[in-house]
Amino acid sequence: AVAPDGVRVAPAALAFDLPVMLAVAVLCLPVFLTGHLIARWEGWLFLGYYVAYVALLVLDASGHAARSGLAGALLWVVIPLTLLTLAVSVTRHLRSPRGAG
Repeated sequence: AVAPDGVRVAPAALAFDLPVMLAVAVLCLPVFLTGHLIARWEGWLFLGYYVAYVALLVLDASGHAARSGLAGALLWVVIPLTLLTLAVSVTRHLRSPRGAG
């Protein structure tokens, strides 16, 4: 809003970082809907996402050839896991006695 020409964003950030951030933000929705509680398996999933993302950043910064393979694998794993986790969390919330009302 302040920069006259806008803010420049690297194409790599638009191609990978933005979808990952969006997936994790969507994954947070059940946490907000279910009384701010995270199941143990959801916590491990969040931690796994974080470790994989940091590993990707390290590979990218070092220019390692495995970066593109890990990025592709993360996109093909993170999005389905996010959708599955979202579906399971919302279903559990709706089926619970306190979630229905």
